Formats: sequence, structure tokens, C-alpha cells
Amino acid sequence: MRENDYNKLLAERSTLEGLIEETPPYAIVDRMSLESRLKSVQTAINKVDTRRLVKKTIFTFRGKPVHKSYGITAEFSGKAIDSLNDMIASVVASLSNNLRFSGPIPNRNQHQLLITGTATGSFGFELELPEPDHDLLAERNGTETAIDDIQKLLQYGIDGTDEQISDVINEIHPRAVRKVHDFLELMFRSEALFAMEFNKKLTRIDSQNVLEKLILRLSEENISEIVEEYKGEFQGVLPNSRTFEFTEYSDRTLIKGKIDHTFEDPDVINREYLHKPVTVEFKVVQYGQAKPKYTLQDIKKIN
Repeated sequence: MRENDYNKLLAERSTLEGLIEETPPYAIVDRMSLESRLKSVQTAINKVDTRRLVKKTIFTFRGKPVHKSYGITAEFSGKAIDSLNDMIASVVASLSNNLRFSGPIPNRNQHQLLITGTATGSFGFELELPEPDHDLLAERNGTETAIDDIQKLLQYGIDGTDEQISDVINEIHPRAVRKVHDFLELMFRSEALFAMEFNKKLTRIDSQNVLEKLILRLSEENISEIVEEYKGEFQGVLPNSRTFEFTEYSDRTLIKGKIDHTFEDPDVINREYLHKPVTVEFKVVQYGQAKPKYTLQDIKKIN
């Protein structure tokens, strides 16, 4: 079910409950009719799996390619939607650990947004997310999480700290960040501004100064990614959250980080390597002045 339709059911239920409360005791037929309809609406609500609601995001544009609320140039809108799809598909792929530094974006067609209407205000589009098709035990679907992360990245780029930006970048692939940067550069070249709304959150890029700030803060020059080798020992691992604590021998530094997806069983570290001398490889990602983020990629025993 589409989220809009579900919200209409919730609104109708609220209205019916209010009408029933206001119905006088002697209006028996009216009350029975309202209660019957309320029962029908509640039954429909109970059948909805809220984890599989089809959601929408809204992107609106203004600037040179936009003619007030009347229209938008076909060339710009085509490029903008294509760039949006690339951006979202890249983040989805990175969250599922499928994205590589080059080559086709995995499963791009599965994460295409569907234009279902035009947005009012300036000129833009209502874009429907793909119908969720995920494990019912999962909390959210990949496209929804990706749009949330993109919105966070943009908002933190506007008024957040390096640490906040770093936390988002640590969850997604550098190539996905580049796709966000590519979209921003398209806006700049086209002399366009935009706003995005999702899950009742609005992020607005309302001036060229803000757009230029975003492009600068999310540029590749601010992100470094290297692989480093350390000697030390693991102090503990939480397999479910795929996180670890590691003491480095040279200066007894305590390093906290996450475990790469290539480790199918993170608990093997607790069983075989805990408090034992090892050499490890960490992928170290640093954004701006934020603290570096560590991802465990390999373990070698020290004989």
C-alpha cells in the first residue's frame, strides 16, 4: 500500500472516532452507521504491513531552468532525475556492500524512482520509491535508508560539524559520496537550486552560496581513505553490531571501529583472536578535521 493511502485511512479513523463521540445517544442509526464504517476502516488498517508501505520523496527546483511554477526545461529535468537515480542507487549499493570504485552501479534498475506527479511551490516532482521488497525482519528498506543518508549528508554539509559528516560518510562508499557531489555540481552548472522533502523532513538549498559550500565540503579533497597495518590485540567484539575494540601495541591506543562485511562470522575474533597478539589491516577513512574511522579488513596471527 502507498503511504498516502495509509495516511488517509488513519485520518478517516480519527474523523469517525470524533463523529461517534459527538453523536447523541438517541441517534442510534447514525451511530451504528459510523461504527460500522469505523470497523471497516480499522480492519483495513490492521491488514497493512507498515514496513512495506510505498513512500514518496519530493524534489523541487528553482533557478535558470525553471519557469516559476509553470514548467521546467526538459533537458535539465532529464539530467537531474538521472543524476538523482545514480545518487540513490549508489548509496543503496554501498549500504549493501556491493558498490565498487568503478563499473556499473549494481541493481540500479531496482532502485529507480517513479515520477507520480508534479510538486507545487516552485516546480518539481513527486517521486515514488520502489515498492519495498526486503526481509520482513528488516527494519527498513535500502532505498528509504539511502534517501535518509543523502538528506543527512546535505543537511550536515550546510550546518553540521565535520564529525557529523564523517559519521555518514563512514556508512557509505566514497563513490556514493561522489555521486552526491556530481548532483550538486549539475545544479551549480545549471544555475539551479533545489529542496528535498522526505519523511516530513525538509532540506533546502536556497542560495548559490549554500550550494557552493556543499560542493566544497563534500569534495574528494576533504576525504582520505588509506589502508594501514597495526600490531596489537583485540579487547572485545560485538558480533551483532559488527564492532570491535583493539589496543595498538606501540602507544597503547584504543581503536574502536567496525568489521568489514567480508567477515561472515565476526564472532570468530572472540573465539580465536581475543587478547592474542595479531597484525591487522584497517581501512582508515578521515573527513576534514574529524576523527578517523576504522574498518577491520584482515587479521594475521603473530607467531
